[in-house]
Amino acid sequence: MSLIWIIDDEPAICYALRTNLEDDRHRVEVFSAAESALKSLPKQQPDLILLDVRLPGASGLEVLETLKRDFPQIPVILMTAFGDLQTAVQAVQGDAFEYLTKPFDLETVMQAVRRALAQRQMRASTTVLAQGEPEQPELILGKSTAMQSVYKQIARAASMDSTLLIEGEEGTGKNLAAVMIHRFSARQNSPMLSVSAIPGKDHEFEIELFGAGGPGSDALQPLRTGLLELAGEGTLLIDEVGAMSLANQLRLIRAIENRSFCRVGDTESKQLRCRILFTSSHSISKLVSEGELDRRLASHLEVFKILLPPLRDRPEDIAPMVRNFLQGKSLPQGVQITKAALEELQRRSWPGNVRELKLTMERSALRAAGGIIQFEDLPPEALTTASDGYLSESQAQLELAVRNWTLEKLQEAARSGAEVSTNQDEGVSGVLYEEFLSAVEPSLLKTVLDNYSGNRAAAASTLGLHRSTLRQKTRRYRLEPDK
Repeated sequence: MSLIWIIDDEPAICYALRTNLEDDRHRVEVFSAAESALKSLPKQQPDLILLDVRLPGASGLEVLETLKRDFPQIPVILMTAFGDLQTAVQAVQGDAFEYLTKPFDLETVMQAVRRALAQRQMRASTTVLAQGEPEQPELILGKSTAMQSVYKQIARAASMDSTLLIEGEEGTGKNLAAVMIHRFSARQNSPMLSVSAIPGKDHEFEIELFGAGGPGSDALQPLRTGLLELAGEGTLLIDEVGAMSLANQLRLIRAIENRSFCRVGDTESKQLRCRILFTSSHSISKLVSEGELDRRLASHLEVFKILLPPLRDRPEDIAPMVRNFLQGKSLPQGVQITKAALEELQRRSWPGNVRELKLTMERSALRAAGGIIQFEDLPPEALTTASDGYLSESQAQLELAVRNWTLEKLQEAARSGAEVSTNQDEGVSGVLYEEFLSAVEPSLLKTVLDNYSGNRAAAASTLGLHRSTLRQKTRRYRLEPDK
Protein backbone atom coordinates (compact mmCIF):
# COMPACT_ATOMS: atom_id res chain seq x y z
CA MET A 1 0.00 0.00 0.00
CA SER A 2 1.40 3.37 -1.07
CA LEU A 3 0.57 6.95 -0.15
CA ILE A 4 -0.39 8.95 -3.23
CA TRP A 5 -1.14 12.67 -3.34
CA ILE A 6 -3.43 14.27 -5.92
CA ILE A 7 -2.88 18.01 -6.43
CA ASP A 8 -5.70 19.22 -8.69
CA ASP A 9 -8.49 21.82 -8.38
CA GLU A 10 -11.05 19.87 -10.45
CA PRO A 11 -13.33 17.93 -8.04
CA ALA A 12 -14.55 15.50 -10.70
CA ILE A 13 -11.01 14.54 -11.72
CA CYS A 14 -9.96 14.17 -8.07
CA TYR A 15 -12.97 11.98 -7.27
CA ALA A 16 -12.37 9.66 -10.23
CA LEU A 17 -8.66 9.33 -9.50
CA ARG A 18 -9.16 8.83 -5.77
CA THR A 19 -11.80 6.15 -6.29
CA ASN A 20 -9.61 4.17 -8.68
CA LEU A 21 -6.49 4.50 -6.56
CA GLU A 22 -8.28 3.41 -3.40
CA ASP A 23 -9.77 0.47 -5.29
CA ASP A 24 -6.16 -0.42 -6.07
CA ARG A 25 -5.52 -0.37 -2.28
CA HIS A 26 -3.58 2.90 -2.11
CA ARG A 27 -3.94 5.62 0.52
CA VAL A 28 -4.87 8.93 -1.12
CA GLU A 29 -4.75 12.56 -0.04
CA VAL A 30 -6.20 15.34 -2.21
CA PHE A 31 -5.01 18.97 -2.33
CA SER A 32 -6.80 21.64 -4.36
CA ALA A 33 -3.81 24.02 -4.34
CA ALA A 34 -0.06 23.64 -4.44
CA GLU A 35 0.68 25.71 -1.36
CA SER A 36 -1.14 23.43 1.08
CA ALA A 37 0.61 20.38 -0.36
CA LEU A 38 4.05 21.99 -0.12
CA LYS A 39 3.43 22.90 3.51
CA SER A 40 2.65 19.25 4.29
CA LEU A 41 5.77 17.86 2.62
CA PRO A 42 8.23 18.38 5.50
CA LYS A 43 5.93 16.37 7.77
CA GLN A 44 5.10 13.51 5.42
CA GLN A 45 6.34 12.55 1.96
CA PRO A 46 4.10 10.56 -0.37
CA ASP A 47 5.30 7.70 -2.56
CA LEU A 48 3.88 9.40 -5.67
CA ILE A 49 2.27 12.71 -6.65
CA LEU A 50 -0.32 13.25 -9.38
CA LEU A 51 0.06 16.94 -10.20
CA ASP A 52 -2.05 19.20 -12.41
CA VAL A 53 -0.16 21.83 -14.44
CA ARG A 54 -2.70 24.66 -14.08
CA LEU A 55 -3.50 25.40 -10.44
CA PRO A 56 -4.61 28.42 -8.44
CA GLY A 57 -1.48 30.10 -7.12
CA ALA A 58 1.73 28.27 -7.94
CA SER A 59 1.61 26.29 -11.18
CA GLY A 60 2.27 22.59 -11.43
CA LEU A 61 5.54 23.22 -13.26
CA GLU A 62 6.72 25.46 -10.42
CA VAL A 63 5.76 22.76 -7.92
CA LEU A 64 7.60 20.18 -10.03
CA GLU A 65 10.75 22.29 -9.91
CA THR A 66 10.48 22.57 -6.11
CA LEU A 67 9.89 18.84 -5.73
CA LYS A 68 12.83 17.88 -7.89
CA ARG A 69 15.08 20.24 -5.95
CA ASP A 70 13.98 19.36 -2.41
CA PHE A 71 12.38 15.90 -2.73
CA PRO A 72 13.94 14.28 -5.83
CA GLN A 73 13.01 10.79 -4.65
CA ILE A 74 9.26 11.41 -5.13
CA PRO A 75 8.07 10.52 -8.68
CA VAL A 76 5.62 13.00 -10.22
CA ILE A 77 2.99 12.38 -12.88
CA LEU A 78 1.96 15.65 -14.52
CA MET A 79 -1.58 16.15 -15.83
CA THR A 80 -2.79 18.92 -18.12
CA ALA A 81 -5.67 19.82 -20.42
CA PHE A 82 -3.42 22.22 -22.33
CA GLY A 83 -0.71 20.06 -23.85
CA ASP A 84 1.88 21.85 -25.98
CA LEU A 85 5.56 21.48 -26.81
CA GLN A 86 6.76 23.93 -24.17
CA THR A 87 4.87 22.11 -21.41
CA ALA A 88 6.07 18.71 -22.63
CA VAL A 89 9.69 19.85 -22.65
CA GLN A 90 9.47 21.34 -19.17
CA ALA A 91 7.70 18.23 -17.89
CA VAL A 92 10.20 15.75 -19.30
CA GLN A 93 13.32 17.80 -18.63
CA GLY A 94 11.96 18.65 -15.19
CA ASP A 95 12.09 14.89 -14.61
CA ALA A 96 8.37 14.24 -14.39
CA PHE A 97 7.89 10.48 -14.48
CA GLU A 98 4.98 10.80 -16.93
CA TYR A 99 3.05 13.52 -18.70
CA LEU A 100 -0.67 12.87 -19.31
CA THR A 101 -3.05 15.00 -21.36
CA LYS A 102 -6.67 15.38 -20.25
CA PRO A 103 -9.11 13.89 -20.92
CA PHE A 104 -7.32 10.63 -20.27
CA ASP A 105 -8.37 7.05 -19.83
CA LEU A 106 -8.26 6.07 -16.16
CA GLU A 107 -6.56 2.78 -16.96
CA THR A 108 -3.76 4.77 -18.62
CA VAL A 109 -3.33 6.68 -15.36
CA MET A 110 -3.31 3.48 -13.31
CA GLN A 111 -0.67 1.93 -15.54
CA ALA A 112 1.51 5.03 -15.14
CA VAL A 113 0.99 4.90 -11.36
CA ARG A 114 2.05 1.25 -11.19
CA ARG A 115 5.13 1.88 -13.30
CA ALA A 116 6.12 4.92 -11.25
CA LEU A 117 5.82 3.06 -7.95
CA ALA A 118 7.67 0.02 -9.30
CA GLN A 119 10.55 2.09 -10.66
CA ARG A 120 10.76 4.64 -7.86
CA GLN A 121 13.97 3.27 -6.39
CA MET A 122 15.64 3.03 -9.79
CA ARG A 123 14.86 6.52 -11.00
CA ALA A 124 17.73 8.99 -11.15
CA SER A 125 17.26 12.72 -10.97
CA THR A 126 18.28 14.77 -13.97
CA THR A 127 19.31 18.38 -14.20
CA VAL A 128 16.52 20.83 -14.95
CA LEU A 129 17.53 22.98 -17.93
CA ALA A 130 16.67 26.64 -17.55
CA GLN A 131 14.27 27.64 -20.28
CA GLY A 132 13.07 30.95 -21.54
CA GLU A 133 9.86 31.40 -23.47
CA PRO A 134 10.87 30.68 -27.07
CA GLU A 135 8.30 31.40 -29.74
CA GLN A 136 6.50 28.20 -30.68
CA PRO A 137 7.36 27.31 -34.28
CA GLU A 138 4.30 27.49 -36.49
CA LEU A 139 4.90 24.19 -38.29
CA ILE A 140 5.08 21.99 -35.21
CA LEU A 141 1.73 22.46 -33.54
CA GLY A 142 -1.14 20.31 -32.42
CA LYS A 143 -2.86 18.82 -29.40
CA SER A 144 -3.66 15.44 -30.96
CA THR A 145 -2.52 12.25 -29.29
CA ALA A 146 0.02 11.75 -32.08
CA MET A 147 1.58 15.17 -31.51
CA GLN A 148 1.61 14.75 -27.73
CA SER A 149 3.78 11.69 -28.31
CA VAL A 150 6.06 13.71 -30.60
CA TYR A 151 6.44 16.45 -27.98
CA LYS A 152 7.53 13.89 -25.41
CA GLN A 153 10.04 12.38 -27.82
CA ILE A 154 11.48 15.80 -28.69
CA ALA A 155 11.80 16.63 -25.01
CA ARG A 156 13.55 13.32 -24.27
CA ALA A 157 15.80 13.72 -27.30
CA ALA A 158 16.81 17.18 -26.08
CA SER A 159 17.89 15.74 -22.74
CA MET A 160 20.04 13.11 -24.48
CA ASP A 161 23.25 13.58 -26.43
CA SER A 162 23.23 10.68 -28.88
CA THR A 163 22.88 10.61 -32.64
CA LEU A 164 19.25 10.31 -33.72
CA LEU A 165 16.91 10.29 -36.70
CA ILE A 166 13.80 12.35 -37.41
CA GLU A 167 11.65 10.53 -39.95
CA GLY A 168 8.51 11.72 -41.72
CA GLU A 169 6.94 12.66 -45.02
CA GLU A 170 7.83 15.88 -46.84
CA GLY A 171 6.32 18.91 -45.15
CA THR A 172 5.77 17.35 -41.72
CA GLY A 173 8.32 19.62 -40.01
CA LYS A 174 11.39 17.40 -39.60
CA ASN A 175 13.86 20.28 -39.69
CA LEU A 176 11.83 22.27 -37.18
CA ALA A 177 11.73 19.28 -34.85
CA ALA A 178 15.53 19.22 -35.07
CA VAL A 179 15.65 22.93 -34.25
CA MET A 180 13.50 22.31 -31.18
CA ILE A 181 15.75 19.48 -30.02
CA HIS A 182 18.74 21.82 -30.25
CA ARG A 183 16.91 24.77 -28.67
CA PHE A 184 15.89 22.78 -25.60
CA SER A 185 19.20 20.95 -25.22
CA ALA A 186 22.28 21.79 -23.18
CA ARG A 187 23.91 22.77 -26.53
CA GLN A 188 21.43 25.60 -27.13
CA ASN A 189 24.05 28.36 -26.74
CA SER A 190 26.30 26.79 -29.41
CA PRO A 191 25.71 26.87 -33.20
CA MET A 192 23.22 24.73 -35.06
CA LEU A 193 24.18 24.09 -38.68
CA SER A 194 22.52 22.03 -41.40
CA VAL A 195 23.60 20.46 -44.66
CA SER A 196 22.05 18.41 -47.47
CA ALA A 197 23.87 16.05 -49.79
CA ILE A 198 23.67 16.87 -53.50
CA PRO A 199 23.49 13.82 -55.80
CA GLY A 200 26.47 13.64 -58.12
CA LYS A 201 28.57 15.97 -55.96
CA ASP A 202 29.87 13.50 -53.39
CA HIS A 203 33.39 14.95 -53.16
CA GLU A 204 32.10 18.50 -52.69
CA PHE A 205 29.79 17.27 -49.91
CA GLU A 206 32.68 15.41 -48.27
CA ILE A 207 34.74 18.60 -48.15
CA GLU A 208 31.80 20.65 -46.91
CA LEU A 209 31.24 18.16 -44.10
CA PHE A 210 34.83 17.27 -43.07
CA GLY A 211 36.80 20.22 -44.40
CA ALA A 212 40.01 20.07 -46.42
CA GLY A 213 43.70 20.82 -46.02
CA GLY A 214 45.72 21.34 -42.88
CA PRO A 215 49.21 20.78 -41.43
CA GLY A 216 49.44 17.18 -42.64
CA SER A 217 48.06 17.78 -46.14
CA ASP A 218 49.47 18.65 -49.52
CA ALA A 219 50.55 22.28 -49.66
CA LEU A 220 48.45 22.72 -52.79
CA GLN A 221 45.29 21.53 -51.03
CA PRO A 222 43.06 24.57 -50.38
CA LEU A 223 42.35 25.00 -46.68
CA ARG A 224 38.68 24.75 -45.70
CA THR A 225 37.00 24.23 -42.34
CA GLY A 226 34.17 21.70 -42.50
CA LEU A 227 30.79 21.84 -40.80
CA LEU A 228 31.79 19.19 -38.27
CA GLU A 229 34.34 21.68 -36.93
CA LEU A 230 32.26 24.81 -37.39
CA ALA A 231 29.42 23.34 -35.35
CA GLY A 232 31.78 23.18 -32.36
CA GLU A 233 29.86 22.09 -29.25
CA GLY A 234 26.57 22.64 -31.07
CA THR A 235 24.41 20.55 -33.38
CA LEU A 236 24.81 19.52 -37.01
CA LEU A 237 21.71 18.47 -38.94
CA ILE A 238 22.23 16.27 -42.00
CA ASP A 239 19.06 16.44 -44.09
CA GLU A 240 17.89 13.36 -46.02
CA VAL A 241 20.53 10.88 -44.93
CA GLY A 242 19.68 8.55 -47.83
CA ALA A 243 21.02 11.11 -50.32
CA MET A 244 24.57 10.71 -48.97
CA SER A 245 26.90 8.44 -50.90
CA LEU A 246 27.80 5.17 -49.18
CA ALA A 247 31.46 6.27 -49.09
CA ASN A 248 30.58 9.42 -47.17
CA GLN A 249 28.27 7.44 -44.91
CA LEU A 250 31.14 5.09 -44.05
CA ARG A 251 33.45 7.98 -43.25
CA LEU A 252 30.78 9.58 -41.08
CA ILE A 253 30.20 6.28 -39.21
CA ARG A 254 33.88 6.19 -38.31
CA ALA A 255 33.74 9.77 -37.10
CA ILE A 256 30.69 9.05 -34.91
CA GLU A 257 32.14 5.87 -33.45
CA ASN A 258 35.66 7.25 -32.88
CA ARG A 259 34.49 10.77 -31.97
CA SER A 260 37.21 12.06 -34.28
CA PHE A 261 37.86 12.70 -37.97
CA CYS A 262 40.39 14.10 -40.41
CA ARG A 263 39.94 16.79 -43.01
CA VAL A 264 40.04 15.63 -46.63
CA GLY A 265 43.69 15.26 -47.66
CA ASP A 266 44.95 15.71 -44.09
CA THR A 267 46.31 13.24 -41.52
CA GLU A 268 45.78 15.27 -38.36
CA SER A 269 42.92 13.93 -36.24
CA LYS A 270 40.31 16.36 -34.93
CA GLN A 271 37.90 15.75 -32.11
CA LEU A 272 34.21 15.45 -33.00
CA ARG A 273 32.46 17.68 -30.47
CA CYS A 274 29.08 18.37 -32.06
CA ARG A 275 25.92 16.30 -31.90
CA ILE A 276 24.68 14.97 -35.26
CA LEU A 277 20.98 14.73 -36.12
CA PHE A 278 19.61 13.17 -39.31
CA THR A 279 16.32 13.44 -41.18
CA SER A 280 14.74 11.15 -43.75
CA SER A 281 11.55 11.24 -45.80
CA HIS A 282 11.82 7.48 -46.30
CA SER A 283 11.89 4.65 -43.78
CA ILE A 284 15.31 3.44 -42.70
CA SER A 285 14.45 -0.17 -43.55
CA LYS A 286 13.52 0.84 -47.08
CA LEU A 287 16.74 2.82 -47.56
CA VAL A 288 18.78 -0.16 -46.35
CA SER A 289 16.92 -2.66 -48.54
CA GLU A 290 17.40 -0.48 -51.62
CA GLY A 291 21.10 -0.01 -50.95
CA GLU A 292 20.83 3.70 -50.16
CA LEU A 293 21.89 3.45 -46.52
CA ASP A 294 24.75 1.57 -44.86
CA ARG A 295 23.49 -0.94 -42.28
CA ARG A 296 25.99 0.28 -39.67
CA LEU A 297 24.73 3.85 -39.93
CA ALA A 298 21.16 2.54 -39.84
CA SER A 299 21.99 0.80 -36.56
CA HIS A 300 23.04 4.13 -35.05
CA LEU A 301 19.87 5.82 -36.29
CA GLU A 302 17.56 3.13 -34.96
CA VAL A 303 18.75 3.71 -31.39
CA PHE A 304 16.46 6.75 -31.08
CA LYS A 305 14.03 7.68 -33.84
CA ILE A 306 11.28 10.30 -33.89
CA LEU A 307 8.49 9.64 -36.39
CA LEU A 308 6.47 12.72 -37.37
CA PRO A 309 2.87 11.83 -38.30
CA PRO A 310 1.38 13.07 -41.59
CA LEU A 311 -1.31 15.73 -41.31
CA ARG A 312 -3.98 13.39 -42.70
CA ASP A 313 -3.59 11.24 -39.57
CA ARG A 314 -4.35 14.14 -37.23
CA PRO A 315 -7.12 16.29 -38.76
CA GLU A 316 -8.05 17.58 -35.29
CA ASP A 317 -4.84 19.66 -35.40
CA ILE A 318 -5.84 21.56 -38.55
CA ALA A 319 -8.09 24.11 -36.81
CA PRO A 320 -5.45 25.25 -34.27
CA MET A 321 -2.85 25.37 -37.04
CA VAL A 322 -5.11 27.55 -39.16
CA ARG A 323 -5.64 29.92 -36.23
CA ASN A 324 -1.89 30.08 -35.70
CA PHE A 325 -1.25 30.84 -39.38
CA LEU A 326 -3.87 33.60 -39.31
CA GLN A 327 -1.97 35.25 -36.47
CA GLY A 328 1.43 34.81 -38.13
CA LYS A 329 3.58 37.40 -39.83
CA SER A 330 3.23 35.86 -43.30
CA LEU A 331 -0.50 36.70 -43.54
CA PRO A 332 -2.18 40.13 -43.43
CA GLN A 333 -3.30 41.16 -39.97
CA GLY A 334 -6.91 40.55 -39.00
CA VAL A 335 -7.70 37.84 -41.58
CA GLN A 336 -10.48 35.45 -40.50
CA ILE A 337 -11.93 32.23 -41.93
CA THR A 338 -15.51 31.01 -42.23
CA LYS A 339 -16.74 27.75 -40.75
CA ALA A 340 -17.39 26.30 -44.21
CA ALA A 341 -13.84 27.07 -45.35
CA LEU A 342 -12.34 25.57 -42.19
CA GLU A 343 -14.42 22.41 -42.56
CA GLU A 344 -13.18 22.06 -46.12
CA LEU A 345 -9.58 22.32 -44.95
CA GLN A 346 -10.24 19.62 -42.36
CA ARG A 347 -11.68 17.34 -45.06
CA ARG A 348 -8.65 17.44 -47.36
CA SER A 349 -5.87 14.83 -47.33
CA TRP A 350 -2.87 17.23 -47.53
CA PRO A 351 -0.22 15.22 -49.40
CA GLY A 352 2.16 18.15 -48.79
CA ASN A 353 1.33 18.03 -45.08
CA VAL A 354 1.73 21.12 -42.87
CA ARG A 355 3.80 23.00 -45.43
CA GLU A 356 0.98 22.64 -47.97
CA LEU A 357 -1.59 23.83 -45.43
CA LYS A 358 0.46 26.94 -44.69
CA LEU A 359 0.88 27.78 -48.37
CA THR A 360 -2.85 27.24 -48.96
CA MET A 361 -3.62 29.68 -46.15
CA GLU A 362 -1.28 32.28 -47.63
CA ARG A 363 -2.83 32.00 -51.07
CA SER A 364 -6.39 32.06 -49.70
CA ALA A 365 -5.67 35.14 -47.58
CA LEU A 366 -4.51 37.06 -50.66
CA ARG A 367 -7.79 36.23 -52.43
CA ALA A 368 -10.06 36.88 -49.44
CA ALA A 369 -12.41 39.84 -49.86
CA GLY A 370 -12.84 41.96 -46.76
CA GLY A 371 -10.24 39.95 -44.86
CA ILE A 372 -12.48 36.86 -44.51
CA ILE A 373 -11.47 33.58 -46.17
CA GLN A 374 -14.58 32.04 -47.70
CA PHE A 375 -14.96 28.52 -49.09
CA GLU A 376 -14.63 30.02 -52.59
CA ASP A 377 -11.25 31.54 -51.73
CA LEU A 378 -9.61 28.15 -51.16
CA PRO A 379 -7.54 26.81 -54.07
CA PRO A 380 -9.02 23.63 -55.59
CA GLU A 381 -7.56 20.61 -53.86
CA ALA A 382 -6.22 19.10 -57.08
CA LEU A 383 -4.42 22.35 -57.90
CA THR A 384 -2.71 22.89 -54.55
CA THR A 385 1.02 22.22 -54.74
CA ALA A 386 3.46 21.64 -51.92
CA SER A 387 6.14 23.74 -53.60
CA ASP A 388 4.59 27.18 -53.88
CA GLY A 389 0.84 26.94 -53.39
CA TYR A 390 0.12 28.78 -56.66
CA LEU A 391 -1.26 27.51 -59.96
CA SER A 392 0.96 28.51 -62.90
CA GLU A 393 -0.30 28.78 -66.46
CA SER A 394 1.40 25.53 -67.45
CA GLN A 395 -0.15 23.78 -64.45
CA ALA A 396 -3.59 25.05 -65.46
CA GLN A 397 -3.09 23.74 -68.98
CA LEU A 398 -1.93 20.40 -67.63
CA GLU A 399 -4.94 20.14 -65.31
CA LEU A 400 -7.28 20.88 -68.22
CA ALA A 401 -5.56 18.35 -70.46
CA VAL A 402 -5.76 15.64 -67.78
CA ARG A 403 -9.42 16.44 -67.17
CA ASN A 404 -10.27 16.21 -70.90
CA TRP A 405 -8.28 13.00 -71.32
CA THR A 406 -10.02 11.41 -68.32
CA LEU A 407 -13.51 12.42 -69.50
CA GLU A 408 -12.76 11.04 -72.95
CA LYS A 409 -11.68 7.69 -71.49
CA LEU A 410 -14.73 7.54 -69.23
CA GLN A 411 -17.02 8.24 -72.19
CA GLU A 412 -15.30 5.48 -74.18
CA ALA A 413 -15.86 3.08 -71.32
CA ALA A 414 -19.52 4.09 -71.02
CA ARG A 415 -20.10 3.56 -74.75
CA SER A 416 -18.50 0.13 -74.70
CA GLY A 417 -20.17 -0.87 -71.44
CA ALA A 418 -16.81 -2.10 -70.12
CA GLU A 419 -13.87 -0.86 -68.12
CA VAL A 420 -11.31 1.35 -69.81
CA SER A 421 -8.97 -0.87 -71.79
CA THR A 422 -5.29 -1.18 -70.98
CA ASN A 423 -2.43 -0.52 -73.33
CA GLN A 424 -0.90 -3.98 -73.55
CA ASP A 425 1.66 -2.82 -76.11
CA GLU A 426 3.34 -0.78 -73.37
CA GLY A 427 3.36 -3.75 -71.03
CA VAL A 428 1.14 -1.97 -68.51
CA SER A 429 -1.51 -3.85 -66.59
CA GLY A 430 -4.51 -2.27 -64.90
CA VAL A 431 -7.21 0.17 -65.95
CA LEU A 432 -7.54 3.93 -66.08
CA TYR A 433 -4.84 4.93 -63.61
CA GLU A 434 -2.18 2.67 -65.12
CA GLU A 435 -3.09 3.79 -68.63
CA PHE A 436 -2.70 7.39 -67.56
CA LEU A 437 0.74 6.68 -66.10
CA SER A 438 1.86 4.94 -69.26
CA ALA A 439 0.82 8.01 -71.22
CA VAL A 440 2.54 10.70 -69.17
CA GLU A 441 5.30 9.09 -67.09
CA PRO A 442 7.74 8.30 -69.93
CA SER A 443 7.75 11.94 -71.05
CA LEU A 444 8.30 13.15 -67.49
CA LEU A 445 11.18 10.77 -66.87
CA LYS A 446 12.87 11.39 -70.22
CA THR A 447 12.67 15.18 -69.88
CA VAL A 448 14.27 15.11 -66.42
CA LEU A 449 16.95 12.62 -67.49
CA ASP A 450 17.78 14.71 -70.57
CA ASN A 451 18.05 17.80 -68.37
CA TYR A 452 20.76 16.05 -66.31
CA SER A 453 22.48 14.48 -69.32
CA GLY A 454 21.44 11.00 -68.23
CA ASN A 455 22.65 11.35 -64.62
CA ARG A 456 20.20 9.07 -62.85
CA ALA A 457 21.22 10.13 -59.34
CA ALA A 458 20.44 13.78 -60.04
CA ALA A 459 17.24 12.89 -61.91
CA ALA A 460 16.05 10.63 -59.09
CA SER A 461 16.64 13.39 -56.54
CA THR A 462 14.60 15.88 -58.58
CA LEU A 463 11.79 13.38 -59.11
CA GLY A 464 11.76 12.32 -55.46
CA LEU A 465 12.45 8.70 -56.42
CA HIS A 466 15.13 6.29 -55.31
CA ARG A 467 17.69 5.52 -57.96
CA SER A 468 16.65 1.86 -58.06
CA THR A 469 13.02 2.90 -58.63
CA LEU A 470 14.03 5.24 -61.46
CA ARG A 471 16.15 2.48 -63.00
CA GLN A 472 13.16 0.10 -62.99
CA LYS A 473 10.92 2.69 -64.62
CA THR A 474 13.38 3.62 -67.35
CA ARG A 475 13.73 -0.04 -68.24
CA ARG A 476 9.96 -0.49 -68.15
CA TYR A 477 9.43 2.32 -70.65
CA ARG A 478 12.53 1.40 -72.66
CA LEU A 479 14.08 4.81 -72.16
CA GLU A 480 17.53 3.23 -72.08
CA PRO A 481 18.93 -0.20 -73.00
CA ASP A 482 19.22 -2.88 -70.34
CA LYS A 483 22.68 -3.15 -68.83
